[in-house]
Amino acid sequence: MALLASSPSQQSGFASCAWLGDQGVLFQCSDVTVGLTKTSLKGIFSLLCTPPWALHIGLDGNQSTQRTLLSQCTTASSVLCVLDLGPAAHENIQTPQGWCEVIRHTRQCQRPAHGVWSIGKSRQKQATRFLQDEGSIDIRQDEDAWTAVMSLHKLSRARKSLAHHGKELADLVARLKSQPWTFAVLAHDREGHCVASGGFVVLPNSTCVYAFGGQVRSNSSGRASVAMLLAAMEEAKSRGCTTFDFGGSQDVGVDQFYAEFGADVVPMRRWVKAPWWFQKCFPALWSTWTKSSPHF
Repeated sequence: MALLASSPSQQSGFASCAWLGDQGVLFQCSDVTVGLTKTSLKGIFSLLCTPPWALHIGLDGNQSTQRTLLSQCTTASSVLCVLDLGPAAHENIQTPQGWCEVIRHTRQCQRPAHGVWSIGKSRQKQATRFLQDEGSIDIRQDEDAWTAVMSLHKLSRARKSLAHHGKELADLVARLKSQPWTFAVLAHDREGHCVASGGFVVLPNSTCVYAFGGQVRSNSSGRASVAMLLAAMEEAKSRGCTTFDFGGSQDVGVDQFYAEFGADVVPMRRWVKAPWWFQKCFPALWSTWTKSSPHF
């Protein structure tokens, strides 16, 4: 069952109206909803894909529910499709004929329902040092906080010569900032400057995702980022989350940074559909879409 993104069926997470905006399409089965973005490539070729900045499409539920949802997604009319199934996808669901499957990854920390996160002592010491000697942490949901998150995210992307899609990100943040299932965490140095920040979303399955963030290059920014993330994990715990998802990264250094929080590698399946000529006409984009995780 395909619905417009304005449907009230899902009010939080990647399949929400707030995340999808006016380009979203929802598919429903039982009590599970997945969200996709319907757009175009070069204004010519129709594209159905994982929503921008979303880790995955929000797939959940039992095997039968997932089969039904994925059947709806993969039979939708579109020349191009890129679907990130997410960590909850059942292993024995087969890739549709004519589609390419790529194994990517994220990193997650788990905690028992009434327990705490298992964090390495070195990370705890870094956070403690930042808070004792260098700065402070704020957990907020106001517009200024989200503006700071967006600013440092763009700065970090620019430093790595990566596109930041500022207009599209600004539109997304404008929709997210008032949602009760989102929060921002800011780390300020002793002079009051924001040196690290992150935007976080709480999904319906008790998972908190580090959606985007960044830092200023400084002597304290590394410890500030650690303190910011540990504060986010505690906030996630207070909201009942039992999984903290760092989002994964194809950057080896960033991936190792997440690993040192005790976050385990979790495989995620990506399904890609494109005509036979697409790989030859758009080799760089095809390579980006089909780049697999170095862990699998």
